[in-house]
Amino acid sequence: MDSEQDAATADEADKADKAVVKTPEPRDRARPLLLGAAALATAAFLAAAIFGVQWLVAANGDDAELAQARDDVLAAGTAAVKAFTEFDYNNLDQYFQKQQELSTGAIQEQARNSEGKFREAIGQAKTVVVTTVQDIAVEELNEHEGKATCLVALSTDVTKGAEKGVKSLRVEIEMTRVGDEWKLSAIGNVPVVGAGQQ
Repeated sequence: MDSEQDAATADEADKADKAVVKTPEPRDRARPLLLGAAALATAAFLAAAIFGVQWLVAANGDDAELAQARDDVLAAGTAAVKAFTEFDYNNLDQYFQKQQELSTGAIQEQARNSEGKFREAIGQAKTVVVTTVQDIAVEELNEHEGKATCLVALSTDVTKGAEKGVKSLRVEIEMTRVGDEWKLSAIGNVPVVGAGQQ
């Protein structure tokens, strides 16, 4: 019987050894963390690649060309408004030259035809006007046809001899692309509507 008891005790010991749960070694516990970190790194890389490609396409696509055209219109429009509203009676040649350089079409011809009359009136009144473009916005832009319309808010500091004054204006300008340059093709006043008026 002793041999049977010894065999039973040995079987129980084997079962007990098998029933003992082995604690994973630290190396085994780090494996899921390592796999999770690798998966997150791969997902981050893929997201960065996708968004990088989208950014590159947007930066070099039609939107970028349109944005550049808008910026060109704003810069040319600002210069043209100043050319037609800012002058010094001491240097009228520069005033009329800028008008011719920055305009095209009918407005260029009108400026050329009225130069003599304006030159005399400005010189006699000893007028100096300094224009500040406070805001300019592109209202319409057709880059393919080379046409644009802008709204401009500006103020003019007017000095006539000893008299001084400030006048605020809103104008609408039309710009036309001539070659690679945007030029003023029309300018007109926009009425300023006070509070409560429509």
